[in-house]
Amino acid sequence: MDRCNLCGGIDWEPLERAGETTVVRCRCGLVFLHPQPPGGHIQAAYVQEYYRPWEGQGSLRSKIWKDRIAQVIQCCPERGRLLDVGCGTGTFLEVARAEGWEVMGTEFSHYATQVATTKGLSVTTGEVWESNLNAGSFDVITCWHALEHATDPARIVKECHRLLRPGGWLFLATPNVQDHIFQFSYLLAKGHRPVLYEPQERELHLYFFSASTLRNLLTAAEFQVAHVGFDRGAAAVWSKWAVDQVAYWWFRVSGIHWGMALELWARKPAEGTVI
Repeated sequence: MDRCNLCGGIDWEPLERAGETTVVRCRCGLVFLHPQPPGGHIQAAYVQEYYRPWEGQGSLRSKIWKDRIAQVIQCCPERGRLLDVGCGTGTFLEVARAEGWEVMGTEFSHYATQVATTKGLSVTTGEVWESNLNAGSFDVITCWHALEHATDPARIVKECHRLLRPGGWLFLATPNVQDHIFQFSYLLAKGHRPVLYEPQERELHLYFFSASTLRNLLTAAEFQVAHVGFDRGAAAVWSKWAVDQVAYWWFRVSGIHWGMALELWARKPAEGTVI
């Protein structure tokens, strides 16, 4: 990856360095790792140990998934075909299926795919464009906290556009690089600001979005962005959840989003619509 995934530019400034890897910010605002880790390193990050910490967060995560499907139903009350990109072990797909959706998922992790298929879910391993799915075959596509892990976010959203029927919806959530309240809380607790990248960290994020760069990514893929807001499903650890409640209060009072994560809803234009 020699160019910015959003604008194609090469005008970057370094923000952090960790060994041979630099976190850079492009002139367009997108923040990302350069160079990106090799594919084998990325694949090795998503083994069983990666998913284990979430096993003890069952009740709060269950609420998160129920809130997410409620968002989907708010925009799309008629059930149809739903694809979850980066579906993990399939927990959200189970919730969507119980609500009457015909579900399918794609997942980069071989381990997570195996777990999901034991639940009777249809899940393919690999990037979404490697699944060879038919154009216009889904009413809804979701992508919950997967875009930041991807090697090519622009290609993912373009493929989502291809796979959606005209008028179909895409629902995204991703961390907010402008999570200033969490950064300040971390500074108070640890004595230093959190870094965006550590070579051995469990959560391997390759891209870091703001509200503006996320919106620009979707509009570049010819989506109509209907909503960019505060993702209240970002934290399933109580300490982070409490900090994010402060950020949500500030968002409600001021309209300034310094919370931990973003949510975005976008629609593929109906046939004949010019954007």
